[in-house]
Amino acid sequence: MTQKRMQVREHLTLDRFMPPLHPILVACEKCGNCSTLRRFNFLRTRKLIERWGDCVCLRCGHQWAARVDVKFFTAGPLWLKTTVHKKVLWVLNREHLDFLEQFIEADLREERMPERSTHRLSSALPPWMLAAKNRDDVIRALKKLRKRLEATGPS
Repeated sequence: MTQKRMQVREHLTLDRFMPPLHPILVACEKCGNCSTLRRFNFLRTRKLIERWGDCVCLRCGHQWAARVDVKFFTAGPLWLKTTVHKKVLWVLNREHLDFLEQFIEADLREERMPERSTHRLSSALPPWMLAAKNRDDVIRALKKLRKRLEATGPS
């Protein structure tokens, strides 16, 4: 029996899957179809700096700004989002989905780094997602998101 292996050789953070390298797929606030967030803008308020994203719909052409905070990922307008065991599984785009599928499906996950870092994406994944008892359900949900992405068209 062959074993699926994945070796993480570099510091892979969530930023690698975000603009400007890769657009984030979001749902259009006007028509509900797939849209892209291609650039971040930073707005300074009294005490903090807020991150906003420039969004454009691929279908209707609607343009708007979406606030990108912690809630953006779990309760926001992400296009590729589903629930697994009452927890939100979200994916930013095709590249992020490719990584998650490969990482979750791997029977052996090797991280060859000179030092341990909590800033790596693999270290930031929630324990429920990595648990062996949830693996089949998470993989099934990722495949469902893959079908939705393929039905969307080019991204």
